[in-house]
Amino acid sequence: MTFEFIVSALSSRLTKLRYARFLDLRGRARFGRSVVVRQFGLYDNSNDGLTITLHGNNSIGSGTLIQGCGKLSLGVKSFFGEYCVIGVNSKVSIGRDVMIAQAVTIRDTDHAFSRTDIPMNQQGITTEPVVIGDDVWIGHGAAVLKGVTIGSGAIVAAGAVVTKNVEPYDIVGGIPAHRIGSRLNIEAQENNP
Repeated sequence: MTFEFIVSALSSRLTKLRYARFLDLRGRARFGRSVVVRQFGLYDNSNDGLTITLHGNNSIGSGTLIQGCGKLSLGVKSFFGEYCVIGVNSKVSIGRDVMIAQAVTIRDTDHAFSRTDIPMNQQGITTEPVVIGDDVWIGHGAAVLKGVTIGSGAIVAAGAVVTKNVEPYDIVGGIPAHRIGSRLNIEAQENNP
């Protein structure tokens, strides 16, 4: 074993111990260095606080921040790359075999802003769950915003800002994200040269 491997394993164990009250580990999980879990105050009485359920063979990249008071679920063999930010005050549900690249932001919450007679930071928040299906790839620096469902097999391009639902196997990119292709078409082209 190398020194780097030992340090990495120790760091992962220490993170699990430090944040044990938030974690529901249902299988193996690895945490990179400097992962931060931060519970915010509860926004309603129906919420018991931040819970992170890891279903097994998961990896949370170094420098990732998970914050809020909601429920985060990460399916089997799904991972977050380094420096991701997950804001969960309602629910973020991520399926199996999901690849989330570095610096991705996923948020189920926005600040309320409809009133102009008081500052936005005094108007509270609005939340809607985020659901990400199985076998999804979210590229570097993408942002997935509240209320979005990303269908199984979809790809979100690097830097995209996803504000609307993504159909299964669609490829989306841009700001705001829009459909730029389908994995089904690529598969059909490869099978019919």
